Amino acid sequence: MKKKQRAMKKRKRRQGRIWFPALVVFLGLAGAALLRYGIVVRSIQVVGNRNIPKEEIIELSGVHPGDSYPLLSTAQLRRRLETNRYIEYLGREYNYKGTLTLKIHERTGMGTVNVLGLYYVLDDTGMILECTGLERAEGISGPAINGLRINEGFRMAIGETLPVRDSYQLEQMKSVLKALYEANMLARVTELNVQQSDNIYLMTREGARIILGDDSNLMIKLLIAREVLSIRKEQGGLYGSRIDVSSGSDAHFIPDVLPTMTPTPTATPTVAPEETPKK
Repeated sequence: MKKKQRAMKKRKRRQGRIWFPALVVFLGLAGAALLRYGIVVRSIQVVGNRNIPKEEIIELSGVHPGDSYPLLSTAQLRRRLETNRYIEYLGREYNYKGTLTLKIHERTGMGTVNVLGLYYVLDDTGMILECTGLERAEGISGPAINGLRINEGFRMAIGETLPVRDSYQLEQMKSVLKALYEANMLARVTELNVQQSDNIYLMTREGARIILGDDSNLMIKLLIAREVLSIRKEQGGLYGSRIDVSSGSDAHFIPDVLPTMTPTPTATPTVAPEETPKK
């Protein structure tokens, strides 16, 4: 009887050893199937776009409803989306409803630079977004950027940072563009000149020159200049004028033509008669 019981126990152990690996394989396959076919993309949203249509971004991503979310490749998503240089991929999210959210930053053309006769559109980091050829791009609200020392021996590559000889100049350009955007003056400025680091200046659509000096206290300087422009525009005479805000605390307005000083009338001096000699 004991022999029979021992034999039955051995048989059960052998059966257990056979079924356990099979169970592990089954559970693994079931889990893989659940990941592949159970967690799927049912809808797609885009966050961060302003000008590029949502449909265009979704098409670029290559993701479609019904795709398995766990099988999406972050590297592939980034590569596909950033074929459009105006798109910077930031990440993605997925919720229990099956909604995939693509997070992007839409790069904005904030200025142009002319190199060897060709115009290039730059964003606020100095990245080259596109080359518009011999004509300056229409629709770019930012200024023409002059005075940069370009390393013309380097290839001007779309999607890469503008090759400059002086990185400090590039940092100053970025600071001014950012401040112009935040002060809501980007569309009002036609030129940004950074040739001299301590004598940066802007030209406005009204033909006025704003002298910034260095790149310190840029927001304060621009807000002061904007107020002067608003006041003086009503009075006229902005064309050719200079608004010096380099002090960072006040503005010095210099008109194109200085007023002629009108001489103050004075009495004509009269020579007193000589005293008549007494006889």
